[in-house]
Amino acid sequence: MAKTALVATRDDSGLESFARYLQQSQGYALRKLSIAFDTGFEDIESVDLSEAHEMIAEATDLILIANFYDPVTVGRDFMSWKKALSAFDHELVDLVRSAARRPETIAILGAPSAYEQARALLEDASRLPQSFCVAQACNAFFAASRFDVHVGEYLERHAADAPDIDALAGFPKTLSLSWKRARSLADGETSRQKAALYGSFCDHFEIVAGSDWDYRSIVDATSATFAIGEFEKTTAVVSQRGAILAAASAESGEEAVERAFRSVAPDASRLTLAVNATMDSDFVKDSAREGLATVIAPRFVVESYKGPLRLVESREGLGYEALQEIRSVVGGIVAQDKNRAAINPFAWKMPSANQPLVEDWDSMLFGAKIARHVRSCACVAVKEEAVVSVASGLDSQSRFKRRFEERSEPVAGALLIFAEDIADPQVLKSAKDLGVSLVVHPGVDSENEQRLVEVANQLGMALVSTGVAFTRYA
Repeated sequence: MAKTALVATRDDSGLESFARYLQQSQGYALRKLSIAFDTGFEDIESVDLSEAHEMIAEATDLILIANFYDPVTVGRDFMSWKKALSAFDHELVDLVRSAARRPETIAILGAPSAYEQARALLEDASRLPQSFCVAQACNAFFAASRFDVHVGEYLERHAADAPDIDALAGFPKTLSLSWKRARSLADGETSRQKAALYGSFCDHFEIVAGSDWDYRSIVDATSATFAIGEFEKTTAVVSQRGAILAAASAESGEEAVERAFRSVAPDASRLTLAVNATMDSDFVKDSAREGLATVIAPRFVVESYKGPLRLVESREGLGYEALQEIRSVVGGIVAQDKNRAAINPFAWKMPSANQPLVEDWDSMLFGAKIARHVRSCACVAVKEEAVVSVASGLDSQSRFKRRFEERSEPVAGALLIFAEDIADPQVLKSAKDLGVSLVVHPGVDSENEQRLVEVANQLGMALVSTGVAFTRYA
């Protein structure tokens, strides 16, 4: 069989120019699969499914340009599950799977990124190299296996006698994980541990200056990105070792950064900063003195930066896989939704005699958004939409006072956000000793709430209950 390119795609992004390149510059005869095209490529000979399988069986130099609908993204709610099952792209998947068994003679291209790679390789040789074809066959097998998994998950959700509520909520009976290795890492949490990065992390970021990702920067970028995603107002968040150290909102990115760093120790190092505003070159040059290792922003105005910082531009939107988190446990994993529930101040209760001032509300909302990103049993001191100090990872809530007293920045005049219910009224007395007159906590334990209200009234403090726990352990 002469050099042939068979087109069988559902997503035709970048297809026209690449197919014509194969035809006009590389001498490939074009064919199209009839079931994949209602319109388009009218001048190209059409083949049916049986002819396509014959082409694959007899191929000596074939490029199969193919992709298929994902059952997860194709709406089938208007069909019965039996009709939906037959409507999925089983025929296309079977064709791709058959072609993937013959990487010695067939190259399978399923995405525009693969078109660009193939084009570059064909410029240097008349035929795609074996290593490229094998890599594409692996991609095809993985894509076909994910298709099968998604069809199985669909059946679990829709074909049972009774709806599987957990599966409908995003937790199927069978959880299948298939992530490609994005890159190997020099080490893990310590230099003695090997590590590798899997999944689409790199799709959400682009390094525009500085060194490549390492274990620590990946963990810090993740914590800072999820925290900064809480805010529409211009905000800066500082992270270290996966923990949020500081944050502040302001009218500009530079002002937000300056305010955030007021509560960071001067000798702190290897920090990650996330800002939801464009940062300019002057800031980049000056910030290297502040212990930073990584700066993440939507965009940098930097013409020729050669400093020590890793500058990372964030891309809009996080994929669905980023909205759940997975933790290793003995013999398996635990999957859960990210703590991203909307914060609704209209549902908050103010049971104490003293009430928050109007100017306190912005800081309370700011603090509530930060509180669920700090480590459990935590307390965040906030003043004028900026973190004054953080007491996190405490073994006892009562130890927050000592932690704040150890910090150079006084918390007098700030308001306190507790990530968990205040269990002991003595905590309110300790807050009063620190010069605090407004405390916010979940207030989920209604039986203890009245006792706390009585103490708050005696101390002349305002107590606000959100009614929702900020952390998973509360």
